[in-house]
Amino acid sequence: MGEKFHERFGIEIGIEEAKERFVNRALNSIFEDFLSLCVDFSDYRYRVQRDIITKLGKRFQYQQSLTEYIENDFHLSLRALEAFYEVIPMFLGHLKGTLESKILGILNESEVDLGVRWENGYFIKSGAELLDQSLVKDVLHWLKDKAYEDVLRLYEKGLRHFLEAEKRPEVLSDVVTDTYEALEALAKIVTGRPNNHLSDNRELFIKAVKASDEYKSILKEYIDYANRFRHSPSPTKPRPSLSVLEVESFIYLTGIFIRLAITAPDTKDVVQQFPEGHQTQ
Repeated sequence: MGEKFHERFGIEIGIEEAKERFVNRALNSIFEDFLSLCVDFSDYRYRVQRDIITKLGKRFQYQQSLTEYIENDFHLSLRALEAFYEVIPMFLGHLKGTLESKILGILNESEVDLGVRWENGYFIKSGAELLDQSLVKDVLHWLKDKAYEDVLRLYEKGLRHFLEAEKRPEVLSDVVTDTYEALEALAKIVTGRPNNHLSDNRELFIKAVKASDEYKSILKEYIDYANRFRHSPSPTKPRPSLSVLEVESFIYLTGIFIRLAITAPDTKDVVQQFPEGHQTQ
């Protein structure tokens, strides 16, 4: 039988109730049951819990349980699950796959779409399915290469801020900054000019990824837009008021440029055309 209980009986479940149920399932089946069963020694269990709480940015108190730290908060539970997945290899690496299956299981049990998905050890705010596949999931997969370690770190940081933006809209500007800096880091690799900002590498980057000249203008506008959040606003040029949808589109645009760079042919011949000190117009 494919339908869930609430669907079979026509019971309406709101998003807030579904989030509360997700937190409860995480606490029951993962942070209490699974953690207790898989970490037999109390010293290991103590260290795992301490590391999870540290990654939450909270002060560890021996007498407090994870339940008290998570406080029935949906986003804290997501971060705690990510932290558990991150630290478990240090103690019980062979159970990493089991933990991932349990996380996917409680996501699947949710009565409504919670607006997040699990991808390569992280929760990501879900958007348009086809765009997410090509411009987020594929990008995350490609950036797993050791050569792109710094790019991946910045891109994942931006995605994590985007996940938090539902509760903390003030971090929307951080999403723009983080993902822009991810592309800037990638452009330094692609162009072979690690000391140049993206604005200086713009023309060479477009040539390196084999995009048409029209993309120079698109990238210039992208750079100008992002720099309005990276630098202090002025009375004549205040920062735009951001919405979740606008920032989501910026993530997708970043994904387009990253996709172009990762899938481009070899760029050595293009790079040689530009000396290190070259400045683009």
